[in-house]
Amino acid sequence: MQSPLHDDIWTRRGISLLWDAEALSKICTPQQVVSLRRFLGLHALGWPDDQLPLIDDQVLVLAGLESAIDSLSPADAEHWLEQVVYKAIISYQREVADGGSQAALVLWITENRRLTYLTSDDTYNWHCGTEYKGQTIPLSRCLFNGAQHDLRRIHVFDDKKNEHWIGLYHPRIS
Repeated sequence: MQSPLHDDIWTRRGISLLWDAEALSKICTPQQVVSLRRFLGLHALGWPDDQLPLIDDQVLVLAGLESAIDSLSPADAEHWLEQVVYKAIISYQREVADGGSQAALVLWITENRRLTYLTSDDTYNWHCGTEYKGQTIPLSRCLFNGAQHDLRRIHVFDDKKNEHWIGLYHPRIS
């Protein structure tokens, strides 16, 4: 695992998982957050410029990933993440973000307690909900196609100089 990230580069490039509401509020309003359904629809349309809801021309924030995962069995969720979501992320990175260097994609999740790091696999696993409790999905492998070793934890300092982990950042997936 890489060293923690202490700057805000994740708001301008790369792919991030974010769960800190305060950090999210610094980059967008709730109305600017795009649903996963809309994100996948924009992908299907080829990322039309006139419909891209980029914030300050540099970041797209989307929500709904965890709800979608919870609506599927772990096997189906894993397949869907790898075959649908990963392909849309790669397309966004290539077509909108100029290879990942010109715009960021932030995947907003609310329940970071369901995300655990498995050292032996160098993987962040997502703990399933609903009737699949007790099962996990290798979320970082599914979203980052095995490049999870380049993930960095996003850290911020609060007013009292306490350090907090607020998300995961990947500079560019392939």
